[in-house]
Amino acid sequence: MQFAHPEVLWTLFALTIPVIVHLFSFRRHRKVRFSQTAFLREVQQESRSRNQIRHWLILLMRLLAMACIILAFAEPLTEAEGGQMDDGRSALSIYIDNSPSMELEGPNGPLLEASKVGAISLVESYGATDQFHIVTSDFETEDRRIRTKEEALERLASIQPGYAAPNIADVLLQQQDALTEVDAGRASAYLFTDLQASSHQIDGEVGALIDSSLSVRFVTQPIQPKVNVRIDSAWFDSPMRLAGRSEVLNVRIVHDATKPVDDLPLSLDINGRKTAIGSYDLQPGMATDTTLRFRHDNAGHVHAVVRTEDSPVTFDDVLHLGYEVANRVKVVLIQGEKAGAAEQVALQRLFGDASLHDLVPMSATSLDYDVLSTGDLLVMQGVQSPSSGLVSALLREVTSGQSLFLIPPPEELGQGWDELLTGLGAGTKGQWMSLEAPARLGKLHHEHPLFAGVFSRPPNRVDLPTARGWHSRPKPGLRERNLLSFSDGRPFVTAGQHGLGRFYLSASPFASEWTNLAQHALLVPIALRMAESARASGLHQFTAGKNAEVLLASDGAQASDAYLLQSALGNDRSVLLSSQAVPGGIRIDLPLRDLSPGDYEIVNTPEASGPDSSVVLMALGINPDRAESNLETLNPELWQQALITAGWKRSQVLSSDSQDVVAAVQNLDSSSPLWLILVGLALVFLLLEMILLKRKSAKPKALSAD
Repeated sequence: MQFAHPEVLWTLFALTIPVIVHLFSFRRHRKVRFSQTAFLREVQQESRSRNQIRHWLILLMRLLAMACIILAFAEPLTEAEGGQMDDGRSALSIYIDNSPSMELEGPNGPLLEASKVGAISLVESYGATDQFHIVTSDFETEDRRIRTKEEALERLASIQPGYAAPNIADVLLQQQDALTEVDAGRASAYLFTDLQASSHQIDGEVGALIDSSLSVRFVTQPIQPKVNVRIDSAWFDSPMRLAGRSEVLNVRIVHDATKPVDDLPLSLDINGRKTAIGSYDLQPGMATDTTLRFRHDNAGHVHAVVRTEDSPVTFDDVLHLGYEVANRVKVVLIQGEKAGAAEQVALQRLFGDASLHDLVPMSATSLDYDVLSTGDLLVMQGVQSPSSGLVSALLREVTSGQSLFLIPPPEELGQGWDELLTGLGAGTKGQWMSLEAPARLGKLHHEHPLFAGVFSRPPNRVDLPTARGWHSRPKPGLRERNLLSFSDGRPFVTAGQHGLGRFYLSASPFASEWTNLAQHALLVPIALRMAESARASGLHQFTAGKNAEVLLASDGAQASDAYLLQSALGNDRSVLLSSQAVPGGIRIDLPLRDLSPGDYEIVNTPEASGPDSSVVLMALGINPDRAESNLETLNPELWQQALITAGWKRSQVLSSDSQDVVAAVQNLDSSSPLWLILVGLALVFLLLEMILLKRKSAKPKALSAD
């Protein structure tokens, strides 16, 4: 006889408690003396003997009932004659976890190979007429079909390490869907996995979707604790990369161990060329931030690879990144009739550095819309009544990804401002007001993302600018946030998002008689961050095995163009991408489920051009799921309880090596449960107890008196 939950049997020791209580709980009889009772002594002694026998019988019934209940919870199984699987037709769905963590070594070699051996042995133990469904973490389309025994064995042998790491609940739903399509007397789902905590998460909602009649069996391989050093993430402090400027790449490394490690190497490759080398020290169980300093020689799309050295877990020792490097930021200055010389000087001072900016001034009355469309940052100052054509052009360019900085004139704004601000989601234009004496602004909103990396620590005491004249608005619009504001929260300089681009709005002109912001030190980081954000190049990195999407500025491209995802090395096949036109750009779907980690790029070929006219639109990196780097695994017994709690009542967790898989499965399949019989016996014993108690209470009081 075997027990599904042998740990419950320890509860049987609790049965000694009522026995001890019974032995030390004798009734104390009160003596009552009266005459002529001698003839009753023999009757009293006989009554006491009968009561003691009845008490022991009641105690025995209670103990037997409790023992049966405990044994029922332990789920005893009796092995059928021969111990073999039945001859009925069976359907098996077998999941092989081929995520990166399954490449670790176990007592029987790599976990993936040991799981394959166990699954092959399991399939071979079934008959030729049985049906099989094989699925891996990759969720490949071909794995949705039902296979014969020979096909299943071939598929199991061909499984290779992958990079996807799906949640185990999604896997089980896939298995259940496959098994519902077969006609078999018995259906079982087998999952060969390492019980990694990051991917084994369940909840009641998913559990409710699982058929309670489905037999679910997890087959785990014993693993050995591993020490792992992994590259967690990387980031730049500034939003823009410029050619010829020094850059600092921050790298976060995590060390899962109990001892520190010193002088581990760290390197950076830029477009296949080693650019920076460093080393770092690690403290156990902590994240360590280090830096790599380098310089970009040329502008263009960049493939960056951060590397370290760690064994035996190596899949997370490399991080692939993609981003863009610019030559300069093109600033198009649109000047109105109310733009003064002092304001022009202020803007020339801010954006006149030829090494960083390409400043192109033009009049609002004689616009070159072709030049306007090429700007990164558009600055409009001193325009009282922008034309409908200018308003439409500005809204179109911001929607497609450009940035816009609006500096109003010192008077009431014309009709075009209503259309422009409403289109941007910036609310009302406000009323022009002026004071005799300047009023000091109340707050710098340093927590805004525009100021990220500007301040080493939050500024406590800042000398804020003053203003004597401004366009007063009660609060920012729906799509904007304050950068500088008055004490009562009224906006002075705001930032917002519209489409793929950004907009900024000053409440006051830059003339010195209305505000000292143009001469204040705070305007420099604000204006420079506006320009940098206009050419912001985020780090383009995606997770292998998980499909994603990106939004690209159209820049003349159309959804009808051919978009391809190809390896930067040029040795992998290109994947044709689906695209869809959205306001301001093109949305592109990235099918990353079948792609291995590495450096990739998105290219497009205009519909009217040939293949030689392909243009690189984005450089990107694909990396293994960082959650796979956490090698913590679940305790099989705790996982068993979690499965039951989630609603997967017919589930077992087999913690055995590959040689024992078939034997363990045969024991489960050839055994019959006895818990129902034990529950019935418990009810019988409780019924007998009730009968004994009833007979006791029905006795004449004269016989039970002491």
